[in-house]
Amino acid sequence: MKGNAYSISEMAAMFGLTRQTLIYYDRIGLFAPAHVNEEGYRLYEPTQIPFLRLICLMRDLGLELKEIKEVLRRPDPDSLVSCLAHQVERLDGEIDRLRAKRDGAHERLCFYEEVLYWKERLGVPHLRHYPDRYVVFEQFDDGAIDRRVLHTTLMRLLARMRDEGGASPFRGWGAMLRYDELEGDDPLAGAGTVAILPAGVDPSAFSGVRLLPEGIYLCCSRWGMPYDPQGAREFIGHAKSHGLRVLDDVCDLCLMDTVSYNEEHRVDFCCLQAPVAL
Repeated sequence: MKGNAYSISEMAAMFGLTRQTLIYYDRIGLFAPAHVNEEGYRLYEPTQIPFLRLICLMRDLGLELKEIKEVLRRPDPDSLVSCLAHQVERLDGEIDRLRAKRDGAHERLCFYEEVLYWKERLGVPHLRHYPDRYVVFEQFDDGAIDRRVLHTTLMRLLARMRDEGGASPFRGWGAMLRYDELEGDDPLAGAGTVAILPAGVDPSAFSGVRLLPEGIYLCCSRWGMPYDPQGAREFIGHAKSHGLRVLDDVCDLCLMDTVSYNEEHRVDFCCLQAPVAL
């Protein structure tokens, strides 16, 4: 300390800042030294401490430096109240966005836990209880159904979900095959893709929504394509042979798709599900 003035290093240390930070604050006109001596050293007066203290406080509250600079032009209570009320509103919005991202990450975590669950039970049909689930449905175009049709139909569905309600398919997607058509000449008649709506999303915001009602579902994981009716037919046959009555259409949910292909598997890992009465 030289007389009553503080050097830039002393001032920086007092606030836990670096010398480069104070030099930058000076360069942008936010906080300048009281004077610069003949040797070029920046010197700060004790009366400047409250100003830098306010700058650091506002910065810790997340304000941009240009906003702090504006506040310092008229640092009266009215200006501070207005500035901080706006910051609280902005932070509330950020919290809502972060909470939505956190919820989405949790939904996707649950999905991958479901993948592990079904990998351990590959090819073994069994009964499982599910709560109400809502899916958005998009019917396949007429004609032969292959990978191209599957993926383009799904992307059309996802675009609709995004436009109508801003939802993403964190809980997965797949195909829905009509139970009444599976044993007919055209087993894929009326079939289409589905995406499960995340928990907490209002289903009324979307068109083509179907409820998968709470109840007991016969389930079986397998390697195959979700538009292949043969797997669904065998699945229905297993249900009937065990005295189960299928109550509605069959969902073939895709758990691992093309991004997971390897030398052993060149098809999707799916899970057939249908509500049944015991």
